[in-house]
This record gives sequence, structure tokens and C-alpha cells, in this order.
Amino acid sequence: MPIVENKFKNYQVSPQTEILILGTFSHDVIDGADFFYGKPRNFLWHLLPISYGLTSLKESDLEVKKAFMAQYKIDFADIIETLNVPEGEENNLDDTFIDNHAFEWKNIHTLIDSLPNLKAVYFTRKTFNGIANAKQQIMQIAKYCNQKNIRFCKLETPAKYFDDTKQKQWIDTIVKQTTCMRA
Repeated sequence: MPIVENKFKNYQVSPQTEILILGTFSHDVIDGADFFYGKPRNFLWHLLPISYGLTSLKESDLEVKKAFMAQYKIDFADIIETLNVPEGEENNLDDTFIDNHAFEWKNIHTLIDSLPNLKAVYFTRKTFNGIANAKQQIMQIAKYCNQKNIRFCKLETPAKYFDDTKQKQWIDTIVKQTTCMRA
């Protein structure tokens, strides 16, 4: 079976990071993004800047997004580093398929320990439907964050659509810190 690597497997999270946003897996496919959450049907780069009272960065160049990240001390990581998939399924983007074929998990505990200024970790998924293996990983990460007194919450997924309810949840969770969907 072919091993499929996360497109951003070798990405280095900034040591100045205060907010770490976790996803599951970034494919390197034809419609793949140039950076985390950059696919056309993903609205993270719309939701996140608006949460801070700024305009959308969804159509902005990567350098503009990185400047935003540096200013607000936000960075990204995926919890899955590699998949072991059947021949011909290398570009399968289904969440359940990815979860069932996760081969190598990123050591998020080590990543957290390398970030001395880390205050919060957010997972960009509200439910664990179809991703039982990722749920186990996230539950361990949430427990570790709790032990380290680091805020851990889930966020409404930025994928597929944008609406005011989703935007409000992001503002209330990340900026105001008045809500927190627990893992």
C-alpha cells in the first residue's frame, strides 16, 4: 500500500505561537492548497481575520497570511502525518477514509512542549462522526493541554460554508474566550 505524506509534514510551527489550530490531514492533490486551510471551500482565512475585526484574507497571498499569523501569534499543525492507503486511493479526501488509514500521527505533545508561549489549542471540528481514531488522538491532546493549563476547545469547522453563527462561535471561542466546546 502506498504511503501518502501530509503536504505540510515538514512545516515548522513558530516558537512564538500562542494559539495553535489543529486540523487532521492536508493532501497534496490537484486542488490542494498552498497552505493550511487554503482550499476554495474552506473559510478559515475568512473567519479568523474577521474574528479580530479585520477583513477576510481568503484571497490573500501566503505572505499576507503569514504576516497575520506572526502579528496574532497563531500557527497551524495537522494531527496526521502519513496515510497508508490502497493503491489508487491516494487522493481520497473522505474524512472516514483518512481516519481509517492514518499511519503516522504527529506528536502534538512534543509540539506543545516546544511552544513556551502557548495559551490555547483549537481543533477545527465540532463532531467526531466517522473519525474515531482522530477522536482518540484529540482526547489525549485535550487531556495534555488540561494538565499544562492550556485552553483546549473545538471550533465549528471552517470547511464548506461561512455564516454569521459560525463566525460568532469563532469570535466567542478564540477572541472573547466566553465559549468552549470541550473535546
